[in-house]
Amino acid sequence: MGQLTSRQEILSMEVSDPRMRNWLCANMAIRESSQAISVYLHRNIAQIHKRIQQSISYSTLCRANCSKREGRTGFNEWCPTCERWAVEIQALCESDYREKVKFSRLNSSQWPINPYEVARAFIPKAHRLYYKAAEFHEDVRFGLSFIENCKIFSVPKTVCERVWQCRGRVRRKNVCMRLSRQEMEETISTMLELLSFLELGEDGVINKLETLLQGDLEDASEGCVIM
Repeated sequence: MGQLTSRQEILSMEVSDPRMRNWLCANMAIRESSQAISVYLHRNIAQIHKRIQQSISYSTLCRANCSKREGRTGFNEWCPTCERWAVEIQALCESDYREKVKFSRLNSSQWPINPYEVARAFIPKAHRLYYKAAEFHEDVRFGLSFIENCKIFSVPKTVCERVWQCRGRVRRKNVCMRLSRQEMEETISTMLELLSFLELGEDGVINKLETLLQGDLEDASEGCVIM
């Protein structure tokens, strides 16, 4: 118990530093936002998958995994099912992202049965780890990529860019665990702006972020997960 008490005292002393509280609030805001966005995207991914299924008449599952054949011939050697899914996916891409889709990194044979294999098409090539992570959709980076590259959303690019910048700044401060009040407020306000464009269906996360914006950790002190 003595050791635990000592740790608690140290933590209490650290959190009493306003700059560390700012850092904690910013991290918790990113965490809460990421969780809300992942739930929101889960619904959207399921709806997108269902719409594509309904629009495609081919019911035969591919056994060849045609996407691994991607090359100079394009879809010429693909089976009808995989080709149609690829066309539908491209149609959902923002125009400036459509040609950047790397189908060879995907498993087209899984598209008819796995909504998240469809969702992976909207992840840029640079984010290689997402192709292996089982819970990639719960990462705010995936959420931002999906929102930026899928045209069913109406979030301005400038908002997404500011979220990327704020997240990067917070991560760079993870070593010292300190943020200025201005940096904390900018981070949380930017997350709130992003969420305002999404139909989340409930205000719980908005209320939490507004509480954190005031520097109040008491109502959101379930632990800090660094995103």
